Amino acid sequence: MTEQTLTCLRDGCSKPVEISDPGPMRRFILQLQQLYRSSTLAGDNAAQYWADIAVNSRSPWAPLAHVPGAVAVLWTPEIAPTTALTLATAGYGFAALPKNLIHFTTAAGAAGIARTGVIRASAFPRHGIYGPGVYMARIGRPLNLIVAAQARVPIMLATPAGTARILPYLVYVRWGLNGVKVPR
Repeated sequence: MTEQTLTCLRDGCSKPVEISDPGPMRRFILQLQQLYRSSTLAGDNAAQYWADIAVNSRSPWAPLAHVPGAVAVLWTPEIAPTTALTLATAGYGFAALPKNLIHFTTAAGAAGIARTGVIRASAFPRHGIYGPGVYMARIGRPLNLIVAAQARVPIMLATPAGTARILPYLVYVRWGLNGVKVPR
């Protein structure tokens, strides 16, 4: 990324004026900054619009204006950085998951899975600290101390749809009360 600079003298001025091309990457960042600023100002205006409707309208439905107003507030200049960070963190949990994961179980659990063809969801809070669901990992014991010590039988799975990353390599979960079918 080289920057092109041109230096010239104005008529009647002894001090040179520098004209430079900020380069494509800097222009792109500048456009993103302008987009962010204009979108957060639009969010601010939208929040004020819905607040005005909620307060000034005589309609019996006016209190419902708080709902879109609350959503608009999430993208105001004061709140937008937190909203963006929260959405990015949540997106990371579902993006670029590994193709295969391992479910660790006991010998009795493996026999039940072989018999039914389904890995049943863990109950919350007794066995599932992140909520009810089927827990998986990429690595097991001794490195992964989150896997229960008695769960020594690994079952390789193609990553089920709806799986979320909790702790990379250590904890992945497919939330819900339904189990995961195991190919036979």
